[in-house]
Amino acid sequence: MSTTRIRADVVQRTVASSDLARSPAAVFASAEDGPVTITRRDGEPFVLTTKKRDDETTAILHLAAQLIAVSLAENSAPFTVRLRTPFPWIAVLSPEDQDSFADEILTTARACFSLGQMDSLLHTVHAWHETAAAVAEGWDRAPVDWLDESTPVDDPRGLRTHNDTTHTGHPNPLPSTLRLH
Repeated sequence: MSTTRIRADVVQRTVASSDLARSPAAVFASAEDGPVTITRRDGEPFVLTTKKRDDETTAILHLAAQLIAVSLAENSAPFTVRLRTPFPWIAVLSPEDQDSFADEILTTARACFSLGQMDSLLHTVHAWHETAAAVAEGWDRAPVDWLDESTPVDDPRGLRTHNDTTHTGHPNPLPSTLRLH
């Protein structure tokens, strides 16, 4: 198997089809980390990847097509309003949040496409979708009970990484970067 580093975070792996036949487990394990190009003497190369990665690629291309279509639409409506066609759920957001969604989705898309890293774009759309779902359920109108004091909670994963205390003197199970005070 040959390996070529395209960028610091992207490695291109190439194997001959005979290597796949001799060591399929090693090639499959490599495909878990990223796409593997399988070369053949008698035809075009194949690319072996995971179903999840293929689904993500399809979702990114679909999202990119939607953003391009909205951007190029011959419509005098504001961009935020045009976004309601591919993303009808943004209608439940406040006008300010709709503007924030539009700004964030475009900024994130530009950054992701320039870096070739699309995960952040899918996460951004998913986070806004979940926000819209919460708004539709009324969570933005639910009364909030603020605690007078911090209350430490155990890590829901059952992990304890630090055994220090919060400003209240209670043990804090979360690393300092995850503390909420």
